[in-house]
Amino acid sequence: MSSTYRVTLRSVANFDSFQTILVDYFLMPIISLVMFLLIAFNSTQDYSRILLGTIITTAIATGIGVISASSVYDQNIAMTDEVFSIRPSFRRYWLPKFIIAGVTASCEILVLGIIGLFALKEIHLLGKLILSLPLVVITLALLGYFGSILGIKKENPYWLTNFISASLVLLSGVIIPVAQYPTWLKIFATLFPISNILDWILDKDILNYDLLIIIGKLLLWWIVCIFATKIIQRNYSRN
Repeated sequence: MSSTYRVTLRSVANFDSFQTILVDYFLMPIISLVMFLLIAFNSTQDYSRILLGTIITTAIATGIGVISASSVYDQNIAMTDEVFSIRPSFRRYWLPKFIIAGVTASCEILVLGIIGLFALKEIHLLGKLILSLPLVVITLALLGYFGSILGIKKENPYWLTNFISASLVLLSGVIIPVAQYPTWLKIFATLFPISNILDWILDKDILNYDLLIIIGKLLLWWIVCIFATKIIQRNYSRN
């Protein structure tokens, strides 16, 4: 394993031991999933979207947490100053964080997805769920990056990533469709691609309008991240 990946793994406290990984990223989500399934079994309502939304938002929150924890660790050891002054290559600094976060989130999605879809007899959706992994990983990478860099040198560096993670269920329209939200909340939720990812998974087609919307929103977030980076770098150069 490359030294950059080893350092990144060590920077996330939850990766300290196999037991911690097992409990935090698998056993606790599985327990929550079982509680959800117990409710679904006693209802005639179709819980497919709620199940998929719960799994995906849980995985995105996990990925954001990994990126944020690693970034805060770098701040604590004063590495962030070097990052914005020396500007190491994306491949050596940010990419390991994104890959580790993406792999962790993908494993979570696969485990929870197989259990949940099999229990609800919706296993036919597993293929689309697997195909959605790149979209989910890119989403968590962009949101994790955005929240992390805006937390640099703040009293609480987790302020934005915690807010985003706590708002994921609301932003995804898991319980109530985004279209039924109040106007101000609908506009805010529409900026995020999570609801569209759920619509895309539930649609039989692979190439459809939802996929174009997802790609467009991810490109928009990529541009937002570029501008946010420029602002942070400018502030560092002034100091």
